Amino acid sequence: MKVRELQQRLSKLDPELDVLCYSEDTKLITGNMGFRLLDIENVDTTQGEHVRLDDGTPYLELGRGLASVTVVTLKVTSDF
Repeated sequence: MKVRELQQRLSKLDPELDVLCYSEDTKLITGNMGFRLLDIENVDTTQGEHVRLDDGTPYLELGRGLASVTVVTLKVTSDF
């Protein structure tokens, strides 16, 4: 999702509402949970290159290089 699209979607909502993230990714879910709830701690930008680890996991190799791009990052936590 691009920043523009996120802004458009959020602009239609009450600006006083809390924003939470959730994931149904089985790698994040434990026990009998149906989803994992995450709170946004920070929004920032960073430089990096989109890569995949040997096991196929998407990853961002941080730093500036020929293939690096600027991305927006949401720092989230499950402890809130």
